[in-house]
Amino acid sequence: MKQDSDAPSFGDIDELLERVGNKYLLVNAARVRAQQLVNKLDVLVDGADPEKAVSSAFAEIRAGKLNIEMDQSRGRK
Repeated sequence: MKQDSDAPSFGDIDELLERVGNKYLLVNAARVRAQQLVNKLDVLVDGADPEKAVSSAFAEIRAGKLNIEMDQSRGRK
């Protein structure tokens, strides 16, 4: 499959992981935010395509526009 060089990407995954802390929290935060964008909440970064909710969610995470925290009280017992 040929990759289009003009296609938007999620960016550097390592950079996203540094912002969030772990891959599970990153995926869950992006999922929740993407669903909010699908439900017509405003995109928080310039140049994001609201029709591409997951890409926009990752762009917002990369830009530090979301407050993402893990609820430690919901851990395993």
